[in-house]
Amino acid sequence: MEGVLTKDIATVSEYLQTWKLKLGTTKTVSAAFHLNNKEAKRKLKVKYNNEVLPFCSETKYLGVTLDRSLTCRRHLESLRKKLTSRVALLRRLAGSVAGVLQQQVCE
Repeated sequence: MEGVLTKDIATVSEYLQTWKLKLGTTKTVSAAFHLNNKEAKRKLKVKYNNEVLPFCSETKYLGVTLDRSLTCRRHLESLRKKLTSRVALLRRLAGSVAGVLQQQVCE
């Protein structure tokens, strides 16, 4: 599997050189996604410019945190925390606005 990925990375590298583009090596990682846990735990050794890319069991892609078995558990947990804090803020704002409106109606 690593050989095929390394060959594909070499193709991408040629494309980048042709168009005078650079790959962000600090952000580039290798990751394996598989429903079989035994296969998903396997660390890949993919090379780019004769350097092994770091392996990451969880990675963020287009704002979604992907884990090795594609359960999205970490992403959903972080989303729940973010929404909980925002809902609490909205409740506070709605309560203060409702109180002000109630006072205006009574006067």
